[in-house]
Parts: sequence; C-alpha cells; structure tokens
Amino acid sequence: MKEFIWKTFVKGYEDTRDPEVRRRYTRLTGVMGIIVNGLLCGAKIVLGILSGSIAVIADGLHDMADSLAACITLIGAHIAGKPADRKHPYGHARAEYLASLVISAVVLVVGWELLCTSVDRCFHPAAPRFSWTMVIFMLAAILVKGSAALFTIATGKHIRSLPVIAAGTDNRNDVITSIIIVAGMLLNRFAGLQLDGPMGCIVSLFILWSGISLIRETIGPLLGEPPDQEMIEEIRRIVLSHPGILGMHDLIIYNYGPGKSFASFHAEVDSREKLTEVHDTIDEIERELTDRLNIVVTGHMDPVEVDNPIRIRMQKLVQDQISKYDGLEEVHDLRIVSGKERTKVVFDLVVSPDLVMSEDTVRDLMDKAVKEADPSFETSINFEKALI
Repeated sequence: MKEFIWKTFVKGYEDTRDPEVRRRYTRLTGVMGIIVNGLLCGAKIVLGILSGSIAVIADGLHDMADSLAACITLIGAHIAGKPADRKHPYGHARAEYLASLVISAVVLVVGWELLCTSVDRCFHPAAPRFSWTMVIFMLAAILVKGSAALFTIATGKHIRSLPVIAAGTDNRNDVITSIIIVAGMLLNRFAGLQLDGPMGCIVSLFILWSGISLIRETIGPLLGEPPDQEMIEEIRRIVLSHPGILGMHDLIIYNYGPGKSFASFHAEVDSREKLTEVHDTIDEIERELTDRLNIVVTGHMDPVEVDNPIRIRMQKLVQDQISKYDGLEEVHDLRIVSGKERTKVVFDLVVSPDLVMSEDTVRDLMDKAVKEADPSFETSINFEKALI
C-alpha cells in the first residue's frame, strides 16, 4: 500500500537520493500529519471536555503537538531545500536537524504541562463520564493514527529522514497512550477504578520520553556520527572497480544534512603510470560517485612502488606486526627513504579511537620489529585516527 501512495503522490519516487524527491516525500507525510492530527486533536479535546476526562484532553493535546511537529517538519524541509549562498556555502540541509530539535522542545513543553495537570488530578480525583461513543471514537482514532504512524515511519526509513522518522515514532507513541486511555475507561466503567489522573500521568510520561528520544536522535548528526556503512562500502566498491587503482584509504565523509554530503579519499596507484592518465582516472571516479551517490567527492592519488622488493618486504612485516595488537587497524603510504647512514620506513598507521597503548609505545614496537629485520632501518610513523 505504501508503495502505491509513494508512486501516486511523489514524482520520481524511486530516486530517494535526489534532494527534491526527498522533499516531496517530506511534504506528503507533513500534510498527512497535519490533517490527521488536526482532526483528531479537535475531536479529542471537545469530547474530553464534555466527558471531564483529563486523559483524553491530554491525548488531544498530544495530537496538537504532533500536528505542530508536522508543520515544523515542512518548514524545516523548505529551508533545507534552499540553495547554497555566501553565508552558507554548503547549503541549508542541516535545517532538518534543527527542525527536529524544535519539535523535541515543543513535545517536552506539552508533556511537562500535562504531567503537572495529571498529578493534580491524582490528588483531586474526579471520575469522568463514561460513554460508549467515546470508546468507539478512541478505537477508531487508534486505527487511523496507527496507520499514519506506520506509513510515516516507513517513509522516513525509505528516504533516511530523521525528522520524518521522529514524527512517525511520536505518532506511534500516541497510539500506545490512546490504548492505555481506553483501558482506563473500561476499568472505570466495570471495576469502578478512578484512573483518569494516573492515565494522564502515563500519557504525559510517554510524551516526555518521546521528546527526550527525539533530542538524542538529533544530537548525533549535529555533533558528528559515523557515516552510513552502506555508503562506505559503495564508495569503496566504485573506487576499486576502476583499472589502475591498487587500494583506497583515508576515506572521509562530511555530512552537512540529509542528501548533502561531501567526501574525500586517497587512491593508491602504480608510481610507473603516467600522471595524466592517473589524473583522468581519479576525475572519472569523482564524477561516477557524484552521479550515483549524490555526494561531492575529491580524490587524491598516492603513488606506490609496486616493484620495490624492500618496500614489499617491509609492508608485509609492518602489517604482520599491527595484526598482533588491538586498536592498530591499517597501514598505508609505506615508502622507503634511503639516507647516508640509515634507511627510513615511512608509513601512515591508522589507529582506533579505543587504542589503549600510547603512540610512543606503538612507535617503539614498530621500530623494534623493523630493526630486528634490518638494523640499518628505522621507522617514521604518522598516526591517523580511524574516521569510518
């Protein structure tokens, strides 16, 4: 069903990497959220006032927060779609993350106010008027909101949009709270338990937890989190598929918002190849990555002396050594620099952020291993932190 809706209302629905297509998906879920939550909000608040149920009113206000969140998501998508300018040379795509933070703040305020009101009802209980009409309406609302939540979450995952997933998750939590409210109504009707205040507290806590979860999910991309593993593997596959590329390292991906990424990489090439031919290959790789993944890419070439037996021997020796220790991940750019008295084995060593040993300890271990193989050799190591 969701594929049919996407195909009907989203032009170019298959190309989810296209920023404009992503905005169409976002507009679809945003408009749907405003309509569904707006209607449910008005109906629940009216029925809650008529029945005297603070829990139903709280649920209605939660719907109002969801409707407002949908509006903020649309505004965030609109701002994110603006082109780069002098003050924002990398575009405005991170506006989606800011929209998520605003939504989180709204949800937290609503949840706190409702919690205060519900706690007061716990100390001053008043049984709401039971109505089968209310129960039937709440069950219908659960079906409608549940369907909207599942569709919104599926759409958010489909386009990898944090605000859309957040909106869908919030809708799903609202379904859970509505079920709790219906259970409280039935317990009040058949068991005489006055649970309106406690149910309101439970609903409020769900709202607060939703706000906290949204903040946690949004902070990650803003502070900087590891890039998508699928994108890393796709970049690696494309780079290594080109003739003349012997290896790849130093891949760095910068995220400036959904659909707005930049990347750089180093490609190892045979030092005997013509410089102009290698340059053309790197240019071709950059264009292919941009076309396929919609990212801006810069490639750098590292010449390797593939026919140097000393380099080959030292490469194997160093690789064997780093495999013995946790936290030492990769060696690259290894070259042999001959001097009058000593020969240097120069290389870059990628280390994990979780490395326990100090750099000096690692340097001593590597230097000792190299000198055991040949006393006239010494190491010169450039340490790099693993970024992916």
